[in-house]
Parts: sequence; C-alpha cells; structure tokens
Amino acid sequence: MQGFDSETVICRGMETDALNRRSTENTCDIVVPHSHDSDRINRLIRYNEDLEVQMDLIRLNESFLESKLEELESILSASDSIERYSLSRLTELTLFCAGNYANNNCITEVGNLMINPRLILIHIKGEQFPVKKERYTPLSIQFANRATENCSVFEWLKFNTIIETVKEPILPYLLKLLKETGCSREYIDSVKKQMNMIVELLSYLSMARIPKETNIEDWKSSLEKNDRIMMEDLFYRFDKTVFYDLGEKIRHRYEIGEIHVS
Repeated sequence: MQGFDSETVICRGMETDALNRRSTENTCDIVVPHSHDSDRINRLIRYNEDLEVQMDLIRLNESFLESKLEELESILSASDSIERYSLSRLTELTLFCAGNYANNNCITEVGNLMINPRLILIHIKGEQFPVKKERYTPLSIQFANRATENCSVFEWLKFNTIIETVKEPILPYLLKLLKETGCSREYIDSVKKQMNMIVELLSYLSMARIPKETNIEDWKSSLEKNDRIMMEDLFYRFDKTVFYDLGEKIRHRYEIGEIHVS
C-alpha cells in the first residue's frame, strides 16, 4: 500500500481463500479520497482494538453484535481496506458466536443471527402508525383479535396489512455490506460456507431429537463410539486465523505502517 499523498490513498482489497480461509491481498486497487480520513481511521483502529478485547464467548451475543454493527455503520464512509477488514472481523465474530450456539443446540439463538429479522413492522390499512411484530409470535396469533365471524385472521392480514422488514438478521446483513464495500467473492463464499455448516449441524441435532436443556457434551458421551466420532466431525470448529490476521494487517498498515494517525 502506498502512503498518503496530497490527494488520495491507495487501498488494496482483501481476498480470502474459501478452503483455508487465510487472507491474501487482492490485485485490484481502490482509490479513496484522503480528506477528513484521519479521524475515521482512528475510530476504526479503536473499534478493532475493542473487537479483540471482546473476543470472548461469554460476551458474545446478538445484542452485543448488533451494537458493534451500529457502531461500525456510524463510521463507514468509503470502501477501503480498513473498512473491509473491520466488516470481515465483525463477520468472523458473528460466525464464532453462531457456531458456538449451534454446537450447544441453541436453535433460537442461531435463528436470530441468520434467519429471524431483528425488526419487522406491520403497516395496517387505515392506521397511522405501524405495529412492531413480536419476534417469536406468529402473525396469526399476534393479530388473532382482528378476526371476525366473516373474516379469518389470515384473510384480514392478506387484505389489510403490508409487512416491512426493517432490520435483517445480522449475518445476512453483514454479507450485504461486504458486497457493497467490495469484499472479494472468495471471502463472501467462505462466509456462506460457514453458515451452511452451522445450519447442517443444527439439522443433524434436530433429527437426533435431543431433549431440551440437555448438555451436549453429556449427550455426545452417551453415544456409541462410532456415532460419537461421526457427530464430532459435524460440530462447528471456528478458525480464528482470519480474525487475528486482519487485526495484524490493520496494526501494521495503519498504526505502525506507512501512514501515521494521531
């Protein structure tokens, strides 16, 4: 990467091999305006330092990840490498959290990160303000009181409401941001692959009909040896290489590299 000159800074894109998930440099350079960039970069450096402090399963949950997503979005302004690195690191943390939930058969929590929108609004014909959908309640139950003798709740919903997804689940939304900021297809595909692995694990655990609140480690210990070996291969193993590698790139390039920020 070339240092700042009077007009621009050249930022190289980040590309990750979908098989070993190790980061490499893209050959495509992106030119980003340099004016007013120092404060943004400093904020992103502090943001990434905090991500490393929070790299702990005890702290990681949807609420925390959503707060870090909102914080990052308040900083984003240009598609350069430090922004792609920061988005990728938050994505890695979210995968880490989702994978841990899957390993412990926490279906609802995984669904919240990958499938269940964070916010849905129901716009009702003739009413000024929308109604927030209750996240874990079917619309047919939430609006059951709208049904009449001549109109079922399903008919009422069909003809009197418009459903608006305001906030997607975090992982699909992060994928969209990664695309918008020019992250490589290889890395995006690798994230999708990790998400598919998590879903497949939950599918197997669901078919196993494990009683609710069962400790997964105790359940695995109760299996026959061959079954236990087969199940162990299905459990999610998170590789922290990408997360820490990108942190090193940020430190080298922006803290002690060619540019110096206060």
